[in-house]
Amino acid sequence: MQELEQLVWQMPHSVPLHQLVTVAKNGGILLGAFAGSLMVGLLYSFPGYLGRQVYLCSHMLGIREGWRKCGLGKKLKLAQAEAAKALGYSLVTWTYDPLESVNANLNISKLGAVCSTYIVNCYGEMNDSLNQGLPSDRFQVAWWLNQPPAPRLPQGLACEAVCWQLREQGLIEPVETAELTADILAKVVQVTVVVPADIQAMKIINNDLAKTWRLVTRQAFVALFAAGWAVAGFRRLPGIPVNEYILVRLEQLGLTQPPWEKD
Repeated sequence: MQELEQLVWQMPHSVPLHQLVTVAKNGGILLGAFAGSLMVGLLYSFPGYLGRQVYLCSHMLGIREGWRKCGLGKKLKLAQAEAAKALGYSLVTWTYDPLESVNANLNISKLGAVCSTYIVNCYGEMNDSLNQGLPSDRFQVAWWLNQPPAPRLPQGLACEAVCWQLREQGLIEPVETAELTADILAKVVQVTVVVPADIQAMKIINNDLAKTWRLVTRQAFVALFAAGWAVAGFRRLPGIPVNEYILVRLEQLGLTQPPWEKD
């Protein structure tokens, strides 16, 4: 697991073995996906609590290069859910970068997690290969295990909070729409926010533009979450260089708010 962690994140250090063992013996869940004796996927999670609410914190999910896009991430998460329910957990939470479309597709679209919590620069400056160059903003998602799937994405009038336009050299930049006032939001059932389809490629070509995407989408998500909206859907948009988050009012989902979102 330590070897694979270093390969995935290209960091010189990994979670100490003694901590992994202690977590596994005290309510944590550590999972691996294997091809023969070779570990090709890892998942690391540990207990968390706030007040009287106990939940599982899912901290790392990584897949070995050459084994990605094979569905292993979803299989590991579903195995985690079964193990978590067997231990008595009803809620799993984790963070991810909202600009990472691959993670958004897994977490929101495939697993059905929801999010109404945005953490600005969650981990401070990070220098690993995946995170360097941008503030470490994160979504904190909630994945409820013992509730039936909620009715998803109510249909009706929608509006855009962030869209996009093409600029020179084929680059794309975010475009903020007119201010979403309370009157406008009262008339719609969906709000959309687009993000680049490949933020890592954009960072290589123009990191300043990637930072602009970070700041514009940060402003939109923070404002919408404060107004009672939640990310409940994610949609790939074939043929164009962006994908799309879909937000609805939290009460429309019929889901319990996680403890860190309570007043």
